Amino acid sequence: MRENSTASAIRALLSEKLFVEVDSTDADLLKAGILDSLALIQLLVHLEERFGVKIALDELDIEDLRSIDSIARMVEEQRATQESGGEARKSAVRVNR
Repeated sequence: MRENSTASAIRALLSEKLFVEVDSTDADLLKAGILDSLALIQLLVHLEERFGVKIALDELDIEDLRSIDSIARMVEEQRATQESGGEARKSAVRVNR
């Protein structure tokens, strides 16, 4: 599977900011112990800075942070939602709950 640009940027961010190397974009970062509670908070801050998105903690699902691929999907959803005025993510949250 070809790595998209968002996933590539997240992999680079993990390496540069959190000093973590991840072999695969679908590797389980939580199960492997790569992301603990402090690293998760740092990651969220860096994602917001790098991608210009605001990640609402009350809408955050731990599954969104499980792998580089899932983080990339979450970031892309947040960007699309914020660019469209916020309705897309709100609808998705209602459907998922």
